[in-house]
Amino acid sequence: MSKQIFSVDYVNLLLELLKIDTVTPMETGKPSNILKAQNLYANFALNRMGDMCKVIQHDSPSAEVLNADCIPLTVRERARQMGESFWDSQPNLVLRFGEERSYEQTIMFNFHMDTVDQLLPVTFDNNKFVGRGAVDMKGPGVGLLAGIESALKQKPDILDHISILVQCVSGEEGGAMGVYGTKQLVEKGYFGRFNLFVEPSGGVYFDQSSTSMTARINISGKDSTDDAPHQGHNASLLLGYLAQWLMKNLSTRIEDIKGKMCLSGLHTGYMHNKVFGTGQLLMNFAYVTEESGRQIKNWVEEEIEYALINFKKEFSTLSSTVLTARDAKDICHLEWIKEGLPVLKNRNFEVEQLLNKLGLQRNPDNQLDKAFTCDAMWVVRPDIYTAVYGPGNLGVNNAHAKDEYITRQEIEKFSSFIRGLLITYITSIPNKSTKEISL
Repeated sequence: MSKQIFSVDYVNLLLELLKIDTVTPMETGKPSNILKAQNLYANFALNRMGDMCKVIQHDSPSAEVLNADCIPLTVRERARQMGESFWDSQPNLVLRFGEERSYEQTIMFNFHMDTVDQLLPVTFDNNKFVGRGAVDMKGPGVGLLAGIESALKQKPDILDHISILVQCVSGEEGGAMGVYGTKQLVEKGYFGRFNLFVEPSGGVYFDQSSTSMTARINISGKDSTDDAPHQGHNASLLLGYLAQWLMKNLSTRIEDIKGKMCLSGLHTGYMHNKVFGTGQLLMNFAYVTEESGRQIKNWVEEEIEYALINFKKEFSTLSSTVLTARDAKDICHLEWIKEGLPVLKNRNFEVEQLLNKLGLQRNPDNQLDKAFTCDAMWVVRPDIYTAVYGPGNLGVNNAHAKDEYITRQEIEKFSSFIRGLLITYITSIPNKSTKEISL
């Protein structure tokens, strides 16, 4: 039996990373220990691979990113709330293996160190790693490093032909959409002719995926006591009505154009003896083309108008809801928390052939619903190729949920793939012209 690529040293590295709180400030409003985790990861790489590896960037994003039009509203709100601590606790790390080369002679890997909220106890039973970030994305990120080291040991002259970049980013989770992580690094030129985003992709790789936009409906009415419900605006009633109306009138249409609709949260209050006049409804919409995204946005805005008209008709004759019905249009406000983001959509015949030889299957075009939104959307150009692949499955491995896990076998298989990819890539791709497939 061949020696394991994901050795005991890598097991210990992953366990140490899982113990570090790298929950995104986007979800907690509190600083994160992402810097500590990235330092551990970088120092491990430097100690293992010596002069072959260099840290070429490790710093916090600039607040100037907020000047871009595409920045989600929630990022602006959290950055304003936290100030400098928001940026200081979310640095981005870039490692380079080999000399600096043009992007045509570079392969780039990306994974994120930030995690969602709700830390989990870290356990390992010699087979299964359990902990927040086990599958999304600390486990795969450590497996990536193990695969790179194994490839360089087996074929040291890889770095005579190509450079390898590893982006270890913040700002992937919590709705940040990579705008102050991956996007900023790509704008600085940290990408390659082939770019692989390490994500738990469920056994296939995809080079097309959806992107999401988020709508927030705010109700800004006045409260009232339960003894006089007619004197207040009933945000619970109005938001509940809007939620049902939008689901009933939009979900099928959105699915018909390969999109997804998610009613993700409705909140007014917790007291039983009060009419709540304020509240909000959150909705998420995934789209597979920028054109379909614009279509969904138009549908949402139109249907909210229709819903408010019908709400007024239905509830204007009830004594306890007449005020809400009368003022519905005035107290209801739609804002787009994020919109207009790009989608991942590219093809490359040669790289696809290589991945097929390595045993990977491309996610079929008729199953785009299996693909998901990630930072890969920021690395789309006519002369490069970007794909998403990694060990595990978001659902099966409980990513973002209780008992998130990944097995050592899953990581080992992924590390072996990375080794094979790098060894094969230098003989299959760099000296050939790129053949793009127009979509």
